[in-house]
Amino acid sequence: MQRSVVLLRLLFLVFIAYQETNAATLSGFVRDREDGENLPNATIAFNDLTLGTLSNADGYYAVQNIPAGRHALTVSYVGYQAWRDTIECDEEDQIRLDVELRSESIRIEEETIVTADRLQDELRQQVSVTSLQAKTLERLPSVGEPDLLRSLQLLPGVQSASDISSGLYVRGGGPDQTRILLDQVPLYNPAHAFGFFSTFNPDAIKDITFYKGAYPAQYGGNLGAVLDVQNKEGNRRRVSGRGGISLISGRLLTEGPLENGSWLVAGRRTYLDPVLAAVRRTGVDVPDYYFYDFNVKVNRSLSDSDTMVLSAYWGRDRLDFALDPDAETYFNILWGNRAVSGRWKRVFSPTLFGRFTAFFSEYESDIALSFFETPISFGNQVRDLTFGADIDYFASARHTIKSGLQLSRYAFDFASSFNRQSQFSLETNPLLLSAYAQDDWQITPLTDLRLGLRSSFFSEGNRTLLEPRFSLSRTLQPGWRAKLAGGLYHQYLQLVTSEGFSGGDFWVPLDESVTPGRSWQLVAGLEWEPSQRYRMSTEAYYTDLDNLVVLDNDSVADSDQTRSENVFKTGGGGYATGLEVFLEKRTGKLRGWLGYTLGWTRRTFPEINEGRAFPPKYDRRHDASLTATYSLGKWIASASFVYGTGQAFTPAAARYQLRDPATGIFEDRALPAARNSGRLLPYHRLDTGVRRSLSLWGNDAEFYLQVFNAYSRRNEWFVQYDTEDPATEPEVIKMLPVVPTFGLNFSF
Repeated sequence: MQRSVVLLRLLFLVFIAYQETNAATLSGFVRDREDGENLPNATIAFNDLTLGTLSNADGYYAVQNIPAGRHALTVSYVGYQAWRDTIECDEEDQIRLDVELRSESIRIEEETIVTADRLQDELRQQVSVTSLQAKTLERLPSVGEPDLLRSLQLLPGVQSASDISSGLYVRGGGPDQTRILLDQVPLYNPAHAFGFFSTFNPDAIKDITFYKGAYPAQYGGNLGAVLDVQNKEGNRRRVSGRGGISLISGRLLTEGPLENGSWLVAGRRTYLDPVLAAVRRTGVDVPDYYFYDFNVKVNRSLSDSDTMVLSAYWGRDRLDFALDPDAETYFNILWGNRAVSGRWKRVFSPTLFGRFTAFFSEYESDIALSFFETPISFGNQVRDLTFGADIDYFASARHTIKSGLQLSRYAFDFASSFNRQSQFSLETNPLLLSAYAQDDWQITPLTDLRLGLRSSFFSEGNRTLLEPRFSLSRTLQPGWRAKLAGGLYHQYLQLVTSEGFSGGDFWVPLDESVTPGRSWQLVAGLEWEPSQRYRMSTEAYYTDLDNLVVLDNDSVADSDQTRSENVFKTGGGGYATGLEVFLEKRTGKLRGWLGYTLGWTRRTFPEINEGRAFPPKYDRRHDASLTATYSLGKWIASASFVYGTGQAFTPAAARYQLRDPATGIFEDRALPAARNSGRLLPYHRLDTGVRRSLSLWGNDAEFYLQVFNAYSRRNEWFVQYDTEDPATEPEVIKMLPVVPTFGLNFSF
């Protein structure tokens, strides 16, 4: 706690130290003229001066130290018409100038660019960061409909556990090591249909920022990566909408102006449940299943300096399967997220911009099953109530200071029972206080340095932790840039997952009996951008892990437990290292990327594998992906191909018989070999798709046909041993065959 207070005092001193200038200041917002959306990282430059800046995440900018006189000003954003004008100022003038840019098609060698990269500055300065646009997601083939998490699995350094898993395994880390945010609110299990779809409505997405490692100080709480998704704010100019119909679900988004603001409502729901009900009436035994999600956002300007944003998200999945009603044999599962947030954004002065946030996020998962009148249940609930404040201070043309404070109150509950008898129960209500400071410093016109420090106080065990962060970026020559980044990270929650599919996973708190997980990360990269058309990057990474935990199945099954140290095997360590290559073609009729990862991941636990290092299931030596989209008039063809080393698994070394002392019956059992010492066959898959734009009742529409696993490669999922019959060969369970889907997207 003391260290957090000290950090806050340092932040105050930093602000005082940077108070300066008798020259003029220009500030304001940069927005899209068509819908009023803020444009982050737009470029503001004086043509006759060496002054300029970029707008922040909310589209706000400030330029200080403008000399008196008349100056030419340009505001630009890739994919938009540049705004040019002249301003005249005297000393100490504070000029407010809001700029609206009009989108346009920019031709390069007779090829058209219709969208912009909204994170040019972040891509230039920070290593291991990727930005994707909603349009890119729409064009990539997938199962059913465009999906954010499945698209991210095509990037180098990112893996999936199976065909039906949307979990992100980033650079040797599990899915719990990636923090996933929607409008700055954490979602603890963003999956529908056991991983077939994510909870992110593709129509509502505005910006996607994905840090694969060494992420900056403004984020915290996870050992590996950060996915920051921002939904649209709503159309300030007119009422409009879009939606889609697929074989699985239907979705609809509407948006429009509100007095001095905007609103947005988006919903999606599967219609599988009435179809499955009709099948059951024919006598076929199939489960009952449905999912839905709902997004609401209201954005209103209270004044030129104040903006209020309210947003909410609800999502649920439910599966009911009565295997034998007479014998009380069933399987039921319910999981979902809900989140409500309010954000006040204020321009305190031309150079000081603040955001104040309050949100509530909840995740719950309940599994109930019964076999021959023996009920089994698992329950998990995570509640997160958070208050936060973030300040952006445009100290000078070379320094942008970012700082923040966040106070979170959690409520965690994880419990199970067997035959109505409690097996274990973990309940904690910890408090987490975090503060950070970060300086984005342009040392020279060719060199950028980002220094950050994050401090956290966790009430479980009264732990105070400091996390230094840095990134360094240097332009070597035109088109070439070298980057280096690193930092220290901690995590207080553990995800218990099947690693086979998403949904029904459990978050388990770590109380005072277990030390939080720790990782040191170091990433070095080299980028080559010969033109606006091509970009190539290579990155080498190393992550050192300590204080890892894994569920102790024997302890959980044998006795009542109420402490983390009794439920987990602790003291784990490990590392992840590798090399990534990424080649991207960003413009023209043919677009896409080629990615390759060479990686090693190892884990070590004193009580597992006799203390010897072993690869986790998701360790892959080689991982490659190729995506391509080709536009020809009203048609767009797309394809993606992935290849990866087979997943690790634990084979049986031998079989033996063990006599049950209660029944006297001999049971056949398999003796496991060394942990994950076997490998499944290599994984590879081709997905294809075609789209055609058309007019529907005078509005734009699009029909698409997609084929998942086009050549029906039956990739291996896991190995199953039959302990009832020792003569039976091990059975390899396969993943999905070819899956064709089609649908219609429309707008109005």
